[in-house]
Amino acid sequence: MLSSASILLLLSSALLPLTSAVVSPNKTCGLLLAGSNNGYTCPGDAACCSQYGYCGTGDNFCLTPAPVGCQSRYSNSTAACYAPKNGTTVSVDGTCGNAGAGKNGYKCPASGSPGSCCSASGYCGSTAEHCAAASGCQPGFGTCTGRAPRRSRNLWQESEVEQELEQE
Repeated sequence: MLSSASILLLLSSALLPLTSAVVSPNKTCGLLLAGSNNGYTCPGDAACCSQYGYCGTGDNFCLTPAPVGCQSRYSNSTAACYAPKNGTTVSVDGTCGNAGAGKNGYKCPASGSPGSCCSASGYCGSTAEHCAAASGCQPGFGTCTGRAPRRSRNLWQESEVEQELEQE
């Protein structure tokens, strides 16, 4: 059982403002991995603390959703970390769009690996399965080829049309 003094100490350390933190002398930050329990805050020129405990700028350091996970508590300011912009932020983990594995609305890179097409299952790639509109490629998140299939009528309507054609 914790004493009231221990609880007060825990609460006060959890509420320390970012300004009282020690600025990193070596661009490591936080408590995990490279941060190795140093608790450093990132300097202004490398404002974001990545999930791996390194200070830097750009999406690999500053995006908030997993797997990237900017650590706002150890970043230069809580505003340094940001969420991806739907259809604008380039994928940092190979996922894309809002369907399947695509949960963050990332777009695929314009060129290079893993590919510029966003598949129906939410992954960037360059195969026909990724790129074909007929396969469900997500055009707002990457390059698609061909046209999306037209919506078919239901089976009852199709069988009725087939019967009419057979009678002619």
